[in-house]
Amino acid sequence: MQEPQTEGNVMCPTVDSADHTATVAPSDRSVRLRAAWTAAWDESDVDVLNDLLSPSYVRLRGPQGVEQSREGFKESIRAVREAFPELRTEIEDLVEDGDRLAVRWRSTGRHTGPFLGVPPTGRPIEVSGATFARFEGDSIVEERVTFDSRQLLEALGIITTAQGTAVEPELVRGVHRKFITGVTVVTTTDDEGAPRGLAVNAFASISLDPPMVLVCVQRSSSTHPVLHRSSHLGINILAAGQLDVAKVFAGKGQDKFDRIEWSPGTHGTPLIDGSSAQLEVEIGERIEAGSHTVFTGRVVSASHAERAPLVYSGGGFFDISTTAPLPW
Repeated sequence: MQEPQTEGNVMCPTVDSADHTATVAPSDRSVRLRAAWTAAWDESDVDVLNDLLSPSYVRLRGPQGVEQSREGFKESIRAVREAFPELRTEIEDLVEDGDRLAVRWRSTGRHTGPFLGVPPTGRPIEVSGATFARFEGDSIVEERVTFDSRQLLEALGIITTAQGTAVEPELVRGVHRKFITGVTVVTTTDDEGAPRGLAVNAFASISLDPPMVLVCVQRSSSTHPVLHRSSHLGINILAAGQLDVAKVFAGKGQDKFDRIEWSPGTHGTPLIDGSSAQLEVEIGERIEAGSHTVFTGRVVSASHAERAPLVYSGGGFFDISTTAPLPW
């Protein structure tokens, strides 16, 4: 099993630190890779990576290509080994093509140490994936990694993919209409720097330390592909007097920002003037869940004002600034 992230990654193939020559024949790469794979992942000897990975080595993890340095990769191996000290990895297939090398692998172990915030479960783990490395001479300079993150998360009990009898969508919709939410506009910029956004009420706080939040965005939205490529997003919690703004972003059209007042935030994210509160979020994970993508991230800027929020429930919008709190 390899270093886990909900966005996906694997291990980097390495060679033995001995017999370091200026030119490595393809057959030598394969032999030394197998030996170093065992040393690094099965025996915790991460120093074998120093003679294979270039000082400028970059490891690209998951569909978004999250970068990791050589030292960061070594630290991730140590963390995995602490959680799965009995880890064993089998190379099922290895293919060389010029300066590129592809590995298909399968790892097994037992969860006996804290991992991803989950205390030891004692559960057996099996994860499979692939590594694609690019060499310059005898050093790996770039690596792309992928593995089945759901397989690992399900084994740890973090998620389940078992499907029970489905509840009718209309019944679920009726339940959701009983829940009161605020109204947010999630914003970002496209590849040309133009502002994009949509109305979202599936917003929640994850953590205060560190400050983290999430929003859920339907994949059929025209803004979804832009958000998926972005590094930051904005969350604008609308005020009671911004019903017109909510209507603009609940509809379709490319000129939404021409019809409202807005300004760029500290990190360039469009922020809507007059909102009750505003956040800029550095996107961390993009998790596919049914018809939506869950975007989680770290709050990098925040502000709020003494304005009552716009409230949504049962298909309608409400101004709660005149309501009185219940005694309790």
